[in-house]
Amino acid sequence: LKPLWFKNRRFSFCFFWVVTMSGTISWRRGQAYFSAGEGTLEVPMKMHKDNRAKLLARLRPRPEVPQSAVILLEGGSEIGVYDTDTVWDFKQESNFQYMLGVKEPDCKAVIRISDGHTVLLIPKLDRDYAAWMGPVKPPAWFQRAYEVDEVRYLEELPEVLSSVLSATSLLVLEGTNRDSGESPKPPQLEGLEAVPLAGSEANRALWEELAEARVVKSAYELRILQFANDVTSQAHIETMRGVAGGVREYMAEATFKYNAAIRGCPRVGYHCICPTGKRNAILHYGHAGEPNPEVADPGSLTLRDMGAEYHCYTADVTCTYPVSGTFTADQKAVYEAVWEATLAVEHAIRPGVCYKDMHRLAQRTMLSEMSKAGLFLGDVEDMMKVNLMHMFMFHGLGHCLGLDVHDVGGYAPGVSRQDDPSIQENLRCGRELQEGMVITVEPGFYFADFLMEEALADPAKAKFIDRQRLERLRPVGGVRIEDDVVVTATGCRVLTNVPRTVAEIEATMAGLPWKLSSATQREYHGAAAL
Repeated sequence: LKPLWFKNRRFSFCFFWVVTMSGTISWRRGQAYFSAGEGTLEVPMKMHKDNRAKLLARLRPRPEVPQSAVILLEGGSEIGVYDTDTVWDFKQESNFQYMLGVKEPDCKAVIRISDGHTVLLIPKLDRDYAAWMGPVKPPAWFQRAYEVDEVRYLEELPEVLSSVLSATSLLVLEGTNRDSGESPKPPQLEGLEAVPLAGSEANRALWEELAEARVVKSAYELRILQFANDVTSQAHIETMRGVAGGVREYMAEATFKYNAAIRGCPRVGYHCICPTGKRNAILHYGHAGEPNPEVADPGSLTLRDMGAEYHCYTADVTCTYPVSGTFTADQKAVYEAVWEATLAVEHAIRPGVCYKDMHRLAQRTMLSEMSKAGLFLGDVEDMMKVNLMHMFMFHGLGHCLGLDVHDVGGYAPGVSRQDDPSIQENLRCGRELQEGMVITVEPGFYFADFLMEEALADPAKAKFIDRQRLERLRPVGGVRIEDDVVVTATGCRVLTNVPRTVAEIEATMAGLPWKLSSATQREYHGAAAL
């Protein structure tokens, strides 16, 4: 029971309503919610019903999609660890999560296009499951928890298609993820021969419209991403305060994961990247071959790229700061050049802006700022013509963010990042921005040895570089600043809330408080000239 008090001048009334819970699912006034417990965000399961309606509204006008067709979606499955009886950590397939929010593995769903009637199909578990894994939940629990029209067992799928949904054809996901270049696993259609596939054109329409539906976030999704960013920001701040020389880099990973977990986010959206010094130039450091193993030098910069996940939505945030707590002059020069690029882009973001132009804006800004710092000599536009910045920032400015850290929809349907040879970097978002998109802004400046040697060996590039200044700056290793931002009607709002200026970072590392509030959250309106 939870109390609700109403008071006026003469009387006080106390009403009670029943809140029932089952694991991460709770019900209040007949509606189901996901949460990770006290103090965490409640996510209404209605969000996923709205997501289904959004997709269907996009699909119905497509002439290649039969109105009597049914969408077949397959959820993720647990994957065994090689030849053992243990499994890798399970995460729900992202499209299935978007449409249904189901936490359990090995489920399927069918959705009638004409009216959105949704049937969730679950595995029938034997009684021994309860001894090893916990209570066997009946279909009625799943129907109530995930707010679908019906729940059946997987073996009933042929009957559901024919008798319940009167399906004349099936739509399945068919296409290529324009970020990863990968395709979804073909669905299991054994026993479904009586219902023909709608065809490749219709399947690709489903693939495209589902990706486009995920690009622009709903108000519910934005709340989740803000919560994931709040937890991520707090965990980054605690990690920043705990940094020390002579300590292994993986201690930063442990500190971040602990501080995220105690705030309701026991999962991270990608492996933690925690290099120091020259290793800052390794973009995806922290993998199995380089598991954040080295000792942090007291005089080095450290780069921390980590993001907490909530309800399968992830943050993606990078902070760079000195292990000692105080920037050296060289570290400060590089850091502030990257910070100026961050500000330039965030001030310029608005609906209708092409993110390729933001990428170029970041490049020009860092070339200009590092010219002031004495590294580059000459005209910035001449440097752009020979793509000098590719030697110092060899990744793209950012990417879409949501259920995947490199989320779908970075390019419009029919467009690929390979279509524009003027951008050599791996720019994962190259489309015009829309209100409600969530993207990362992550300029960086790195001193990777193999690229420095390549730049100096190329006369067209070497003529712009002051070699003496380069040698002094090389020990900085690299700087990246990464914010998650949502595109608003007039600009953007930064979801990430961590110390960013040199003064803010040094003060926070010295022990001064940093509170997540409107006073420390940034929002920009209007646009700077490009």
